[in-house]
Parts: sequence; structure tokens; C-alpha cells
Amino acid sequence: MIIERGAGAAATGLLAVGAATAAQPATASFFGMPFEIATAIAAMFGCIVTRVIVGQSDKVSRWRVRVPIDVLSGGVTFFLVVATRPSLLTALVLGITVAALGASIIKIAEVRGRKLIDALLPGGVGDDDHEAGIARAMDQLHRIPDPEKHSG
Repeated sequence: MIIERGAGAAATGLLAVGAATAAQPATASFFGMPFEIATAIAAMFGCIVTRVIVGQSDKVSRWRVRVPIDVLSGGVTFFLVVATRPSLLTALVLGITVAALGASIIKIAEVRGRKLIDALLPGGVGDDDHEAGIARAMDQLHRIPDPEKHSG
């Protein structure tokens, strides 16, 4: 009788611990940043499947180009999941979107990088464009009517 009660209490305790644990999502840490494992799996699944489909639809498969883009897409997807901690469905859509962008990720980074470099390094390439832009902006300011002259 005592053994049965002890076994019953142990089973009840295990069920209570299991229920409490089941409510918490499984998490991992990447360089100190926690993320949910399920969302990372969903995002990477969407990314991998989309990259495979895009690769199959290409008429000419150049592995030297596809493999780095696939790896880059997977890395960007994973880092976005770690940084934003989305829900499962959002993570899946995020993975599909990043994978569909594929090579466009490189172009987006290149354009943003050039803008950042231009902003940080005055005197670089394109200073003539900046001066022309400033001149156009000043010309637009001179065309704006002065409210003090028209209110009196």
C-alpha cells in the first residue's frame, strides 16, 4: 500500500513537472542571444525548401554561385530569427522570403553599404553629386514663399 501511494505520488509529480516543462518552449543560445529552437527550424525549413525550388527552376545550375547564395540565405535567415524572435508562422514566412531574395541580398547590402560609406566618409566618390543635391535643395528653399511677407 505504501509503495503504491509512493508510486502514485511520484507519477503525479512527474506529470506536473512534465506539464510545466511542456508549457515552456525549448530554447537555445547563440553567442549569448536566446532563441526558440522551433522557430529556427521553421525558418530554416522554409529557407532550404525555397532555395531548392529556386535551384530546380534555374535552367543553368552554376554550383559556384548557388552554394554561396544558399549559405548566405540560410545565415541571414538564422540571424534574423535570433535577432527578432518571431512566432512560428512568421519565422516560416521569413525563411521563405529571405530564400526567395537570394542573390538580391547581396545587391541590397551593396547599396546600403555604399550609402553608409558615403555618409561616413565625406570627400569620397560622388562629392559632386552631393554638391549638386545641396544646390538643388537650396534652390527649392528659395522658391518657398515667406509667411511673414504674405501675412501682413
